[in-house]
Amino acid sequence: MNHALKQVPSEVDVVICGGGPVGLSLSYLLGRAGVSVTMFERRSSTTTLPKGQYLHASTAELFKQWGVWDLLMDVGWSTERSNGQGFYVTVASGPVAQFRATEGSHLDYEAKWQALSPVYPRKVPASDYEAAIRRQASQWPAVALHFHTRVTEVGNCESGVMVEVQDVESQARKQVKARYLVACDGAHSFVRSRLGSGQDHGPTFGNQVLVEFRADLRESLGRDGFFHSFVLHPHYAGWFGSQHPDTGLWRYSFRHNEDELPPVAVVLERMRGALGMPDLPIEIVRFHRFDYSTGLLRKWREGNVFFAGDAAHWHSPWGGFGMNSGVQDANNLAWKMALVLQGAASDALLDTYEVERKSKALISVKSATYNSLHYQAIVEAVRIGEGAAMREGRISPQGVTFLEQRVSVHGDNSVLHTGYQLGTVYVSRAIAASDEAPPTPELCAYVESTVPGVRAPHAWLVDAQGRRVSTIELWGQTFTVVGRQLPSFWLSACEQVSASLHLDLALLNVDSDGEYHAYDEKFSRLYAARRGAVILVRPDGFVAAQLIARDEPAARLALLRVMRPILGHEEVVASSALNPVTT
Repeated sequence: MNHALKQVPSEVDVVICGGGPVGLSLSYLLGRAGVSVTMFERRSSTTTLPKGQYLHASTAELFKQWGVWDLLMDVGWSTERSNGQGFYVTVASGPVAQFRATEGSHLDYEAKWQALSPVYPRKVPASDYEAAIRRQASQWPAVALHFHTRVTEVGNCESGVMVEVQDVESQARKQVKARYLVACDGAHSFVRSRLGSGQDHGPTFGNQVLVEFRADLRESLGRDGFFHSFVLHPHYAGWFGSQHPDTGLWRYSFRHNEDELPPVAVVLERMRGALGMPDLPIEIVRFHRFDYSTGLLRKWREGNVFFAGDAAHWHSPWGGFGMNSGVQDANNLAWKMALVLQGAASDALLDTYEVERKSKALISVKSATYNSLHYQAIVEAVRIGEGAAMREGRISPQGVTFLEQRVSVHGDNSVLHTGYQLGTVYVSRAIAASDEAPPTPELCAYVESTVPGVRAPHAWLVDAQGRRVSTIELWGQTFTVVGRQLPSFWLSACEQVSASLHLDLALLNVDSDGEYHAYDEKFSRLYAARRGAVILVRPDGFVAAQLIARDEPAARLALLRVMRPILGHEEVVASSALNPVTT
């Protein structure tokens, strides 16, 4: 056996198959909880591919909690150089329609988001954020990240999962036993092919060729500053991506369904045609080929094997749903798996993972499919009757009006979709529902709420040193009881319940004399609208329950009443003194 495989333990708590952003995020979260994790990835390192660049606000919030956000502050595209979408007949003729994420500066953009989140959506290369998550995951002693090692066999056994792994270079093999395995190995998942029990498929979007190249485009694409620039001309249809902030490379992508890549001369002619610059010097650096299909795994758990990210749901990249929804999968599963392995929760808690995340995946696959097909419909509709004009690099005034009207609506769906990013709602036994219905999830609009099942919203606080801190930054590792000017019995109740259930339960009491006080009225409006009431926030940052109590025994029993079912403990405490808040 080679030296690398000798370092792989024969038995661990969790094996993770796949070392992309989802597998790395899960490694970080489980390692932080002290769970022994071994991750296997067939690539030699994190990705170098030019993909997965749109970081949603909800994912950025997790990165802020993990220390990843700070590692990314000096990388990626500035807002001014990655602002929305532009539509051209050819680039030289200038944009005929556009949609911007902001009409102002980066400071304007950041200020707009600060009402909703301590962070904001950004464009960051996958190579940067994968490396940053890997760095954070590697700090935990319980985490072992093995690259250049692939899973070759997997199967459930009586007390867990048995996995065979192979070193890519030496071909040496080793068997590893784990309590659980999580398949994070992408849209062509090996584990899914072995153990998956059915898929629901949507449309296939064909093969795409992506070309990375060097050219002087400062006075065209560089000046316009779109993140994606779409070419409408039927002979050169495709899109240009903004210049990479580190390598200086541009990207051009187009559909190509032939088995062989087109000759370089053909690609150069096509690129110059799309640019409308027939004599432009272009240096092609590399080609990539991607295929996009749509599907949803029917069962996200097979015994002790779980599926996350693209292994569970896969679709077109339009809207950046893939990586972001996958990281959210990891954030949902990790705390549940950690509590089960620590003995604080029953295995039944893990069944809520599919219930909660598959509901979001349904929205993701539908939204990505809608975006892709809608864009195709817009482009095809614009071209009708415009042949003569397009040969001159323009379209008719009627065509411009049609395009502007459709792009405006389509841009909200594919670029901003604030409701998708922040408006997730869970319904499961891991949520103690109240009589108040949560807001209906919307793609674009987002309504802040603390009704059980929603993302616990952002509100600014001020700590004892006078620093502004978001509530979002205080979630992540424990259940948290949140309220304003709470009587001291809530602290006693939290300590007793924590000891009784063998898990950490924190108290966030926002008070002018406490560790934190409210920065403005928003905290009270959302978290303390009813006097004496508290909000219970899960480790993943979602509201688990609303509670109210008049004294310490009632507070303790109220917490036990909601916590025990969440943790999968069947016994429920009955008392006339305990009732979740109803509004």
